[in-house]
Amino acid sequence: ERGQSLGVIGATGSGKSTLVSLLLRFYDVDSGRILLDGRDVRSYEGARLHERFGVVFQNDFLMAASVRENIDFERGLPMENIVRAAEYAKASDFIDSHEGYEAMLTVRGANFSGGQKQRLLIARALAASPEILILDDSSSALDYRTDAQLRRTLLKHLPDTTVIMIAQRISSVRFADRILVLDRGRVAGFGSDEELMASCEVYRSIYRSQHEEEQKGEGTHEDQ
Repeated sequence: ERGQSLGVIGATGSGKSTLVSLLLRFYDVDSGRILLDGRDVRSYEGARLHERFGVVFQNDFLMAASVRENIDFERGLPMENIVRAAEYAKASDFIDSHEGYEAMLTVRGANFSGGQKQRLLIARALAASPEILILDDSSSALDYRTDAQLRRTLLKHLPDTTVIMIAQRISSVRFADRILVLDRGRVAGFGSDEELMASCEVYRSIYRSQHEEEQKGEGTHEDQ
């Protein structure tokens, strides 16, 4: 529903990013249909369909241009939209430390960290106030605290935006209204975190393996 959040989780190759391609009509379904506001997505003109979405792709890129230009992305957006989007994406602090919105990025944003680049890309997706925001594994370089802060901010400030979060990290999706679990291209589970922990073995297996990895990582950090 409008304003709800959907988490999509599964192993590499399970079909998560394929869903994004189908939603945006990079290619069409060969059976069934996808409806947006009750209307088949194949009936929309490409530009009209795409302007409803804000998307951060797994392998998105940054230009050798200013921070402002990278967030604006040649859309001619008001500066207030750019600043607000950066605040929501938890990017404003490090932008200020890099001499502000006219600070220049080198090729592929090499003078910014991985987490900073991801937050700039999220700001770009937010800047035009999309109806549907798709985050395709876009928090993998963020620490857990920043990831959690970002999710809370999106829910607070974008109550009418539908958010689809695609991730391999269960902590990025577990607080979504609904979670879709994919396994080898098929639906293995659908429901809330609590429902899936009770009913979906694939979801429980992902949780156990990642929880163990987190504990090992914490132990290593403490030893150092």
